[in-house]
Amino acid sequence: MSSSSGSLKRTLGTVDVVAITVSAVTPASSVFVIAPFAIQQAGSGAFLAFVLAAVLALMYACCYSELGCAHRSAGADYVYAKRVFGGVAGYAMFFVSMLSMPILPPLLATGAATYLNVALGTQFDTHIVALAIVAASFALGVLNIKLNAWVTGLFLLLEVAVLLVIVVLGFGNAQQPMSVLLQPQLMENGVLSATPMALVFAAVGTALFSYNGFAGAVIMVEDMKCGGRTVHKAVLWSLLLVVVIELMPVVALLIGEPSLAELIASKDPIGYVLSSLGNETLVRLVSAGIFLSVFNAVIAIVIQMGRIVFSTGRDQLWTPALNSIFTRIHPRWESPWLATLALAAPAILLSLTSNLAQMTSFTVLLLVITYLVSSLAAVFSRVLRSDVEHSHRMPLWPLPALLAVIGSGYLLSAIAMEASPQDFLIIAGLLAVSVIFYAAHGKFSPTFQKL
Repeated sequence: MSSSSGSLKRTLGTVDVVAITVSAVTPASSVFVIAPFAIQQAGSGAFLAFVLAAVLALMYACCYSELGCAHRSAGADYVYAKRVFGGVAGYAMFFVSMLSMPILPPLLATGAATYLNVALGTQFDTHIVALAIVAASFALGVLNIKLNAWVTGLFLLLEVAVLLVIVVLGFGNAQQPMSVLLQPQLMENGVLSATPMALVFAAVGTALFSYNGFAGAVIMVEDMKCGGRTVHKAVLWSLLLVVVIELMPVVALLIGEPSLAELIASKDPIGYVLSSLGNETLVRLVSAGIFLSVFNAVIAIVIQMGRIVFSTGRDQLWTPALNSIFTRIHPRWESPWLATLALAAPAILLSLTSNLAQMTSFTVLLLVITYLVSSLAAVFSRVLRSDVEHSHRMPLWPLPALLAVIGSGYLLSAIAMEASPQDFLIIAGLLAVSVIFYAAHGKFSPTFQKL
């Protein structure tokens, strides 16, 4: 079997890109794995957190829509940073991506293990299940992307069906007034009390993480048949679908639960609602659907990861030998298979050794940093790169981009207050490594310099 260096084959339409993008976000796992963190943080204020996160996400979507059309590269964030702010900034975002990408598959896979055990009535080890999901996803992620678009699309329909069950259960058995959404409550010292808005704002970062991935459409710009001219539509449609698919079940859960106090106090608030409103068979079926949807999401994320690593090799961010390896296209599957498999080992290792809560908090930190840099790029791209055609322009520029910068800055400051010293050391190490690699390779790479 041979492989050769080349370009990604343009086989995807806008609908295909949206299917893969929304699958990578995996609304079901966001609702069942990530939303509980927001509920524990802010109680019923999780609803306001999700709404505020959706508004902020729209600002980011405006930024990515313009940047994706102006700078059409699978490298996305690191390319935007390099073209607007220079080589060191590009390398810094490159390493942020390299660090965050292998965290996402085991993060989702670890959360999915609980639902597999509920569906089957088993007690499989969480880490072993996560390892199996991650390994299988990398194996499938190297296949033809058009085939994967169909597979992820079918699984996405199943995912939506599972969430519709939650919507029907919650709204069909509404036991809390709608006012609980706008007058949020939280358990404090065993008593329900009003949720401080500071806690609601703190939960916005978690809610934003549940939407994360809608901008992944720009990663597949080089796979699009139209040459990426409609990638802005893919970004905006992906966000719209993600917000609707996630927000409705969150509302249904909050108004359908029998006891707000028990919901907030529960370690598994979603399981609590399902058990209260349904029966064991329904709980098992829904759990099986959630497990399959998370598996689907990990496949979609692996596909996107492979495109980014391929782009880094083509742009010569690594050593010559690694650049050659990462740009090889499989002759049969027409995918950057070695680039896709490059992050398999660290992802599998993390699935065996990492803690879900720690991974979530650190990934949110990296996510907000990425959003901040890309928002700043959207503010300055038209000014500093007037030589580049901005075929799609966000409305009311630069207002959406400035709001995105302000929102990112606020979230980053709030998250930094809770971050561990280890998180800061890792970020500082990333910056140091960025400067070293740029000085050793980036400055001498004609491809990277021409980006």
